[in-house]
Amino acid sequence: MPVIGCSKADKGTAAPLAGETARTRILLVDDDDIVRESVGSMLDFLGFEPVLAATGEEALALLGEGLRPSLAILDMDMPGLGGAGTLPRLRDLCPDLPVLIVTGRVTELVHHLIRQFPGVSLLPKPFNLAGLRDRLP
Repeated sequence: MPVIGCSKADKGTAAPLAGETARTRILLVDDDDIVRESVGSMLDFLGFEPVLAATGEEALALLGEGLRPSLAILDMDMPGLGGAGTLPRLRDLCPDLPVLIVTGRVTELVHHLIRQFPGVSLLPKPFNLAGLRDRLP
């Protein structure tokens, strides 16, 4: 299967159905079911279209299949690639995609990733609806 890169021209919006308006897509990557579902609900409440992935590998597969989000929210502590292993591969597929790292453990590695990759920022866990809203496009 060919890997398709993210296009700047695609705004990451869903095709609206009759009578609906397009919503901005946000890729949420977190292995914790409760966090993934609750943050997904928060995004939906705020008017975004959340696309949920439980692992970095799953997120990369979605991007490889053509998903074009406007933002990726990426947990650091996950099995498999984890956030630190996912971020460089995500950037290979989507060089200009903004990424919001969410983690309960802000380490030097997290700060290094933020410095290394433009457009990457941090939202420490736990956060509330207002804190999330303030960091979204």
